[in-house]
Amino acid sequence: MVWQLLWGDLHNHNSVGLFHYSKGSLERTIEIAQSHLDFFAFTGHSHWHDMPEMPNGGHLKWQEGFEHHTRMWPEVQRQIAAANRDGEFVAFPGYEWHSAQYGDRSVIFPDDDSELLHAQDIHELTAFARERGALLVPHHIGYRSGLPGRGANWASIDEEVSPLLEIFSEHGGAERDRGPWPYIRHTNGPRTTRNTWQHGLAMGKKLGVACSTDDHFGYPGAYGEGLIGVYAGVRTRAAIWEALWARRTIGVTGDRIELWFALNGQPLGSTVPHTRERRIEVEVSGWDDVAMVEVLRNNRVIHRHFPEDHAAPSQPFAGPVKCRIEYGWGPWTALGIPRTADWLMETRLRGARFLRYMPCFQSGPMDEERRNRVHEFDDAHCRWESYTSREGCFAETPTNALVFEIEGGAGAELTLEFDQPVTRSFTWRLGELAQSSEIEFTAGFPCESLLVHRLVPADMCSARFELVDERDGDDFYYVRVTQANGHMAWSSPIWIEE
Repeated sequence: MVWQLLWGDLHNHNSVGLFHYSKGSLERTIEIAQSHLDFFAFTGHSHWHDMPEMPNGGHLKWQEGFEHHTRMWPEVQRQIAAANRDGEFVAFPGYEWHSAQYGDRSVIFPDDDSELLHAQDIHELTAFARERGALLVPHHIGYRSGLPGRGANWASIDEEVSPLLEIFSEHGGAERDRGPWPYIRHTNGPRTTRNTWQHGLAMGKKLGVACSTDDHFGYPGAYGEGLIGVYAGVRTRAAIWEALWARRTIGVTGDRIELWFALNGQPLGSTVPHTRERRIEVEVSGWDDVAMVEVLRNNRVIHRHFPEDHAAPSQPFAGPVKCRIEYGWGPWTALGIPRTADWLMETRLRGARFLRYMPCFQSGPMDEERRNRVHEFDDAHCRWESYTSREGCFAETPTNALVFEIEGGAGAELTLEFDQPVTRSFTWRLGELAQSSEIEFTAGFPCESLLVHRLVPADMCSARFELVDERDGDDFYYVRVTQANGHMAWSSPIWIEE
């Protein structure tokens, strides 16, 4: 089977649900998803069976949002069905179910025969999922169980309906308790050792990896909030659904790091019959310097690979290079002049060619009308529009970016032109960009600026290696990738079992 890596978001929100803090229309959500993802599921807030009373009547706002979602459910079903176009873009119907006792779940259906169930406990929801063939994905697992955390309740997670676990979202990361991406953005508190993915794996849970945004600004696939990658044969509901259940998945924090992992020829997510000799294959293609690739057995690192140790600094153009164009910044909010900058940009190459690009468009500031959108792309040029602001940006990062993969030599030229927010044009030789980044400003202080990052050579943003681990017993393995810019990727595990 030849698989392709497809990118999606299976957990996101807009005003259909808790509209007192979730923003944006469903129409906008679908349009954004179609502009830069291969698949998605919209998961509006639907029900909380054991919701407590909150100060100042806060629980009444939640209840009002749930009632709104119930009224809108037929329209959600209609729009998701209309958005799905096998071969082009895949949309799954779904919603989010809350529970103080059992932890939250995204409920995702394989087809349009979806039903809104206000289950009163996890047993009712699990039985319903089995009957309807639905997927239940636990998320923000790292919080403490029960109230006020609503983190993982391991006894309630049934791998027969929950083959995947969401370990990263805008809440933070829950692979482990001492890793990066702590839980800091919500009132649920910090993360705990007992509710990390590693803890669940050590308990014997067979849970593949998922990352999704849990975005509340109606922006599925928002950069820096999490994405899931699946290895599927084709871009159809059936093929993606099969890949999800097979746990043939990877998760990333933002950059779409391509990660392949196999053991004795079997792909990530597999269960392999017991064998003493375990031949491990790993292949990585990142969008920044890959700082480290780690192979873990039973949550302990058994091998680290550093691409820098194998790079050839004297040959930066021996393969395709990555060029990141980042823009935004703008006036410090303390200056009291908040604004949103509209960008209309075009980049062209002379003596080289574009191979592909990766969008890095964040969710904030929330704007129903504005769009981050690539209008034209071919091997010679790219034209796109975007918008940035310090006020309302995600995680205090007031920038967006596109990253290009370029094939060319040191003498080739890259030109960047603006029609908005100002009319400007800049040209650099690729050889210059291989040596140093370049910064330009749109006007005098205080104003927006842009950064063309120093080019990343092919041998610094990729890795490919094999190793053999010989041992007896039941074990599980997974791969973790860390880029120099902090973005990470994880593979689903492979389990060795008698």
